[in-house]
Amino acid sequence: MINKYWLVSFFFILLICAGCTNEGEKLAASSKEKKDEKAVVNQEEKSKGELSDINELSISVTVESLMKFQAGELTNNITYEEDTERVLWGLEELDPQYINSMKEVLEPLAEETDDPEKLMKALVYYTGSPSYDEIVRDLDSFTPGFNEPLLPRPEQVSKSAGAEKENYSYILLDASSSMLLDSEGKLRMDIAKEAVESFAKAIGDTSQISLVAFGHRGDESDSGKGESCSKIEEVYKMGVFDAERFNQSLSTVEAKGWTPLATAIEKTSEFSKDLNGQITIYIVSDGVETCDGNPSKAAERFVKEKGEDHVSVNIIGFQVDNEAENQLKAVANAGNGEYFAANGEEELLSTIEYEWLPSMLELTWAPVNYVPDGWEIFRETERITDLTNGWTASMTRENQRFQEGLKIWEEQGSLTEETLTKIEELVAVREEELTRLKDELQERNKKEIDSKVNEIKEKVNKWVEDMKKLKEQTQ
Repeated sequence: MINKYWLVSFFFILLICAGCTNEGEKLAASSKEKKDEKAVVNQEEKSKGELSDINELSISVTVESLMKFQAGELTNNITYEEDTERVLWGLEELDPQYINSMKEVLEPLAEETDDPEKLMKALVYYTGSPSYDEIVRDLDSFTPGFNEPLLPRPEQVSKSAGAEKENYSYILLDASSSMLLDSEGKLRMDIAKEAVESFAKAIGDTSQISLVAFGHRGDESDSGKGESCSKIEEVYKMGVFDAERFNQSLSTVEAKGWTPLATAIEKTSEFSKDLNGQITIYIVSDGVETCDGNPSKAAERFVKEKGEDHVSVNIIGFQVDNEAENQLKAVANAGNGEYFAANGEEELLSTIEYEWLPSMLELTWAPVNYVPDGWEIFRETERITDLTNGWTASMTRENQRFQEGLKIWEEQGSLTEETLTKIEELVAVREEELTRLKDELQERNKKEIDSKVNEIKEKVNKWVEDMKKLKEQTQ
């Protein structure tokens, strides 16, 4: 009897458990359905949002529209360098994983619309170039980087009859880390380089030139101090001025480390030990000695070795504080030279022009040419060419992605041949318009270079005429 009741109870429990299991399965199924429904709704909302963005997207090819377009949804992780690298031997095929990402977004669109313009916008929206905005901005704002000619004013003429000795000019450029500070929106180093480049060109016909860099090795850390304080380099060896070689040497100097001013003067003394003539040091610096040297003593020894009539150490303190100014004044005084202060770009250039350039009377007899030469014009033209080459490379990569998108739609089979043909035509039109705009900006900027050269040439020609008159007056 007990066994019978036990069996009945057991079967009753099994029925209850079975009911619970079925109810659990129903609840789990219901939860999954809700999740799936929610995922579908989210996907639909996302698709609607993307469709809205695609419909509002402008694919017109103008400077304004390209500068507003940042990158396609599937291209925003491509770097500028990767996208604009020149295409020399053809493009590699797109990564299969990337093609799958394209399929995921493009195939649903072909199910929803067969409007060629909307589908063209979709290609741009998802796979458009990530680089046009930067390239167009640089081309549209291009300004020739020629330095203005340093033409001394008539009132600066001295009565000297010109130098009788051979002239040797050492330009010492401070490349310590403080030269990386900002000055009116530009780096101090960039301003100093422009000033030094113009100055060297201006005196290059009346003096042999040398460029000495200090503070450009090592770094500003304690571990980098040893190298920074000991590595003084004559980056342009003393000799006849050659604009291209000088500017290339100047471009290699990077601001990095400490300020070994004393060692720089001592090394310049070594560099010039075999020279006979007038030796003039021109130092552009923005701070005090930081390598434990004594620059005043170094300047004093240099003068004693060569004689007061043969050596002078002149310094421009560029945006220096009181401590640095006092030290630099002492160095110039010990070096039989002069100290000048410059608190900005304009002051630095004008100080060089008014205080360091040879007298205008000397320059009237020198074949001075301040007009940008062929190398400088080539350098500016190359800036434009680099940008337009990058544009062409970016167009090529964008077009490859567009063609892959067309292939995806063709294989999907949702669009008619007529629709695909119209999209191809829109792709071709975009490429033509991009090429036209690129060529227009390139041509405009080349004309800007020519215009600037002519403007400088007119200034120089007028100055030359003034110098001729001055020469006649002094004879």
